[in-house]
Amino acid sequence: MNSMRPVTLCFSGLDPSGGAGLQADIEAIAGLGGHAAVVCTALTVQDSQSVYDFSLVDTKLLIAQAEAVLADLNVVSVKIGMLGSRAVVEAIFALLTKHPHIPVVLDPVLSANAGGNLAHDDLRAALVAVLPQTAVITPNTLELRRLAACEDDAEAIRVLSQAGASAIWVTGGHEPGNQLVNRLYIDGELTLETSQARLDGEFHGSGCTLAATLSAAMARGLSVRDAVPLTESFVRQALLHADRPRDTGQFIPNRLAALTQKPMRIHGIYAITDASLGDELLTKARLALIGGVRVLQYRDKSSNQAKRLLEASALAALCREFGAVFIVNDDIALAQAAAADGVHLGQSDGQVAHARAVLGRAAIIGVTCHNDLSLARNAVAAGADYLAFGAMFASPTKPQAQLCSLDILRAARAEFSLPLVAIGGISVD
Repeated sequence: MNSMRPVTLCFSGLDPSGGAGLQADIEAIAGLGGHAAVVCTALTVQDSQSVYDFSLVDTKLLIAQAEAVLADLNVVSVKIGMLGSRAVVEAIFALLTKHPHIPVVLDPVLSANAGGNLAHDDLRAALVAVLPQTAVITPNTLELRRLAACEDDAEAIRVLSQAGASAIWVTGGHEPGNQLVNRLYIDGELTLETSQARLDGEFHGSGCTLAATLSAAMARGLSVRDAVPLTESFVRQALLHADRPRDTGQFIPNRLAALTQKPMRIHGIYAITDASLGDELLTKARLALIGGVRVLQYRDKSSNQAKRLLEASALAALCREFGAVFIVNDDIALAQAAAADGVHLGQSDGQVAHARAVLGRAAIIGVTCHNDLSLARNAVAAGADYLAFGAMFASPTKPQAQLCSLDILRAARAEFSLPLVAIGGISVD
């Protein structure tokens, strides 16, 4: 019996094209390893280019949907998209007052990016009134100005923060220029600013994708600040692998690309097994995965090949159950036999090219770089998928290992686009 994935309750409209709304929510949350429980707020007539009409779901039926989910499932985050009317806003947030511990991500949908109104009446005042109940709102720059009823972005941040918005993540997709700049404000102060090259084309459902992904990241227990970088990486992959229905249509993000794109799979807590655990190995591994481990490496230097294959195969199955990545330390043949997601190579454990030839293009191959950026450059050139630096602290596993400074990690982050792993002596302290 599998453990329940983190549950996000989504309030959104139904888009028959599948590009935005509930379908975007479901795919984005699933792509990040969560479970989307969905409440349909409206039926829309739209395609990737425009919204032509919509009909709101009866408010009593809408609330009944949500109450059924909240009574049955352990909802750990809420994502709110299209609401359509003041009455719907007030009904949903009245319900959410009974669940103040659940963080709410509000995407203030007032119109579709592709064009077309998504509200029967003026939602601005109703949305502003419920800002104190949100953990974060995710307006684009146009929505920011409309929500705050002013044209100056700095003034808009001040107005909405004073109205009770504790965190505002403003996306810059509607602004001119070759760079897309996103800004996160917490308690009215600029906390994080990111910039990336703008992709060609227009995207249908990118705002829904971003808000749903953010809510899924927060469902894992991440703070808003910590969830933003993961969300940006996920959304970037979804846009890079977007589909275009026809030459005239907008691109539809591929939210499930993250399930197959290797860099996206190396994130979060990366745990390494202890060979001394013996019969407790699987129990301890399961507890670690329940606790949030996203990558698990099997490390056992013993010569008992039958035991190692049995344990590695069992761990591979366990990781699949939790949607986590399973890596085998050093042993390429064992990684292949156990159907692992990949292998981690030390500097004396084999060549990246050989591992790639044996395990295939889809395999995740990590390389230990100690505290040496030149080793990292060699690994990147050889085709590694992630780089591991350490020991960050004194490690009982390798007490003789040289320590790696945070400056090395910062330099690596600035130079390399691959995921970085910090290893060695890391504990809760």
